[in-house]
Amino acid sequence: MANDTIIDIRFKSKTKEFNEAYIPYLKNQYRYEIFYGGAGSGKSYFIAQRILLEIMQNKKQKVIVARKVARTNRHSTYALLLSIIYKWNLNKFFRVNKSELEITFVNGSQIIFSGLDDVEKLKSIANITGIWVEEASEITEEDFMQLDLRLRGVSDKPNWFVLSFNPISQLSWLKSHFFDKPVDNCSILKTTYKDNLRFLDLDYVRVIENLINEDENYHRVYALGEWGILGNLIYNNWDIVNKMPNQYDEVIWGLDFGYNNPTALIKLGIYDNEVYIPFEFYRSGLTNTELIKEMKKIVKPTESVFADCAEPDRIQEIYYDGFNVYKAEKKITDGIDSVKRYKLHIYSECVNTIKEIQAYKYKEDKDGNTLEIPVEYNDHAMDAIRYAIHTGIGKRTATDITTVRW
Repeated sequence: MANDTIIDIRFKSKTKEFNEAYIPYLKNQYRYEIFYGGAGSGKSYFIAQRILLEIMQNKKQKVIVARKVARTNRHSTYALLLSIIYKWNLNKFFRVNKSELEITFVNGSQIIFSGLDDVEKLKSIANITGIWVEEASEITEEDFMQLDLRLRGVSDKPNWFVLSFNPISQLSWLKSHFFDKPVDNCSILKTTYKDNLRFLDLDYVRVIENLINEDENYHRVYALGEWGILGNLIYNNWDIVNKMPNQYDEVIWGLDFGYNNPTALIKLGIYDNEVYIPFEFYRSGLTNTELIKEMKKIVKPTESVFADCAEPDRIQEIYYDGFNVYKAEKKITDGIDSVKRYKLHIYSECVNTIKEIQAYKYKEDKDGNTLEIPVEYNDHAMDAIRYAIHTGIGKRTATDITTVRW
């Protein structure tokens, strides 16, 4: 079956699935394409749709979908593209290599998922014609430049480099590189949840709009899609490291439950009275049964897990499956004070933890006065770390740690 026939039968009747704000960018011809703005704007979904069109309509396409850490693709960009393929009933025209994270269309065009931490894989990929970096605020300007040098594949159409992100900080290299001075052959589109209302759940819209009552800066970034001005940050006792100790005096875990919001399971290694964070598990849409299955792969039975006490039934189920799990004390101010007593060393691959801690800040009232409570948004890893340190270290002699679990 010819490619055009496939498109006619499977796709042309589905144009209603495209967000109107992005339709002018379906055939954008710029080398650099910046899609940024607020949460829930649909930018990642549109980019995934467009990539599929690119490889279906053009032969010899080799598209790299990249994030800072390769493994974070599997449950984000890779899962997103597969979901669209199945939604469009096109799965029989694609070959999917689950182990290598590669998707190939019948015309030979490919989508390859990689990370900036997987340098050898990136070096081995030749003839790259398109690149999408999701969560581009995770990568450095040097990372971008190295990727840009690899975008030199031979194709019937211009090569393209897409970056998508929330404008978390006005100090970002993305702002200075693409926004503060003109860049040749570059297009920029800002969108917000208001551009995507047709596809959003009403409860999610309420969460975004309620940010105006939570924090002015969060509202600016995630609702309005404007560059963030970070102030009143809660933690400055941390750094990012590329190497972890070979062993720890003790290993504990913090667990913040979620479903629509991510579940955050954070590993903490205690060594010489400092805290190392070598691993994060961060995923949405998990039932407790699925979470337990994942925990069995990464948490040793001898290691203690300190979990959100608001979910006693889930804690009980995890305990009955053989885990040394305890309910964590949830006093936020006391917990933050406990975390501040330790130096935190965060492994560079823990991108979600890094993203959260960089923006984790105290609320301000309408007069600009700082309140002693954090903004409750994108704080799942922060909660998990607080549970582990405040309850697992700060209260290790308390009776509620060694007796009642739920």
